[in-house]
Amino acid sequence: MSGRQDTPFRVEAGVSRARGDRIARFAGGAALALVVTFMLLPPLLIAVLSFSGDPYLSFPPESWGLRQYETLFSTSQWTDAIETSFRVAVPVALLSVAIAVPAIFAAHRSRLKGRHGILVAGIAGLIVPISAYAIALYGVLSQYGLLGTYEGLVLAHTVLAVPLVLVIGEAAMTRIPIELELAAMTAGAHRIRAWLGITLRVLSPAVLAGGLLAFITSFDEAALINFISGSGQTTLPKAILESARLGIDPVITAIATLLMLATSVLVAGVILLRRTAP
Repeated sequence: MSGRQDTPFRVEAGVSRARGDRIARFAGGAALALVVTFMLLPPLLIAVLSFSGDPYLSFPPESWGLRQYETLFSTSQWTDAIETSFRVAVPVALLSVAIAVPAIFAAHRSRLKGRHGILVAGIAGLIVPISAYAIALYGVLSQYGLLGTYEGLVLAHTVLAVPLVLVIGEAAMTRIPIELELAAMTAGAHRIRAWLGITLRVLSPAVLAGGLLAFITSFDEAALINFISGSGQTTLPKAILESARLGIDPVITAIATLLMLATSVLVAGVILLRRTAP
């Protein structure tokens, strides 16, 4: 006989395998849906509560409106904290980029002895627990009179954010062929001009992505600020924590909604920049 006939055993095994595949796909889809629901439900609930017109938290709200947003932008406690967070996060992002980019070039485009140790030392901050880092930094800043000052806060957040820029920038730098610079120098360009005109231009999307992550890290940082800020510097995360200690202020729902929206936009920008990086 030409061709092989399927026995009843083979047919039954194939049906069982197909049934098992369907059950596995259904179970996987159900688990994924449960995880997505668990992750999205709290943010959606907070966003809904931010449009409550009640002076207290309740679900469902008894009235609707923009009361929480109006209170947020009309109360100096919150507007001052938002301003402080921006005043800290912007220079932190700029300083992190200014420190990380030369370190990346020194590690990949120089003959400096121990140049790879620069990156290792810079990235090592990612594995240090934030509480241990905060306690050590508390002693350093108090010794130099920077505890509770704006400059000390910017310095602390910069040290916290630099490793993020290093990780993203270093990963992109390894994919930039050095032949591009050599071709520019062969055409008469100076080494520095080749770095700035060729390498840095190709590296810029990754640098911008790292800068955005540094900004987000500084703006959302809530643990370190309680150790080193004192009473003189109150960022938005610290104001939220202080408000939560006295009671749950419904204005927090408006703050959380705006932060989620802003963070989503910035993270989307980071992803787009990373896709354009080499």
